[in-house]
Amino acid sequence: MSKKSRACIENESASLSINLDGGAIIDFQLKATGINPLSFLYPKDIMPSNNKNGAAYQGHFLCLGRWGEPSAGEKNAGLPDHGQLANMTWENAISTKDDYLEMNAVSVLEGLKVNRKVYLDPTSPIYLVKEQVVNFNPLGRLCSMVQHPTIAAPFLDNKITVDCNGTFGFDQSHYKNIASNTIPWEQQNMDLHQKKMNADLDHREDIVRSYIVTEKSNYGWITAYNPTSNILIGYMWPRKDYPWIHIWEHVKEGNLIYMGLEFGDTAIHQPFHEILNTPLLFNEKTFGYIDAGETIEKKYVSFMIKPPLGFDGVYDIIIENEKIKLITKKDIVNISFTENSSILHELSK
Repeated sequence: MSKKSRACIENESASLSINLDGGAIIDFQLKATGINPLSFLYPKDIMPSNNKNGAAYQGHFLCLGRWGEPSAGEKNAGLPDHGQLANMTWENAISTKDDYLEMNAVSVLEGLKVNRKVYLDPTSPIYLVKEQVVNFNPLGRLCSMVQHPTIAAPFLDNKITVDCNGTFGFDQSHYKNIASNTIPWEQQNMDLHQKKMNADLDHREDIVRSYIVTEKSNYGWITAYNPTSNILIGYMWPRKDYPWIHIWEHVKEGNLIYMGLEFGDTAIHQPFHEILNTPLLFNEKTFGYIDAGETIEKKYVSFMIKPPLGFDGVYDIIIENEKIKLITKKDIVNISFTENSSILHELSK
């Protein structure tokens, strides 16, 4: 990758890099560890046929316009899986200081343009992303917007622990019959723990499971913790922006190779004509919409920490006095970081 295609920002504790080819956040790490959870890079030769002329999936990329495969007609018209924005080169990477980036991209096929602003906290390992999306078509349209952070080795292994504030969900393989195939998040979490404790992992399979963010919170959140490196990466966002959480597990020979910690405004990983068969699920819309000429803005924060000794997973995450607090499961201990962060003030607006 040339330096021209890579935009970087940093502070005293963390660094972040974005590949303009696809607009993906490809590196976020604590400087003291050198471990990048977002090391995911999908091999170009197994990318979908309609994506092979563009960027490969990597790191944390944005699915905009659609989440997953387009319809047959859309594919014939040249639309790639997950939308054109993740498959094309972003432009105008502007960095006016060490901890700020701005960039944009225009998708003629989707009729959408996006402006992204990235703010890294001056001292703490936490950053905010604000993305404004404009529909420049003369018609309103269904519009998926899904964040697709994906973790891989060396951070990802079979010991990974995932926590979130999802409640009920379903396996995407059962999207036509969700009512009789509802899965509580506790079952997903139990499955993860059973699999990592089980010596025989040969029958572990790829999955995509989706969960509704609890209505009791104004925010959604998800974390992944690796006890070997003692590193936790997390995401937090306004629930109104992204009411759905998606877990993708890609397995090879019983081992986790990739895991998506996804969140978005869309519930069903299908073309729109299939999604419209289930417009509401768990009292929530299953797709997004953007009117002609409309501008929408969505935002999220990501953070990374090394938890204290005895850490046993996240029970809840709250924002209090412009600080993030991680409440652990066993001892209900608050893990606070960031001091008077303007990032958290901006997230709560």
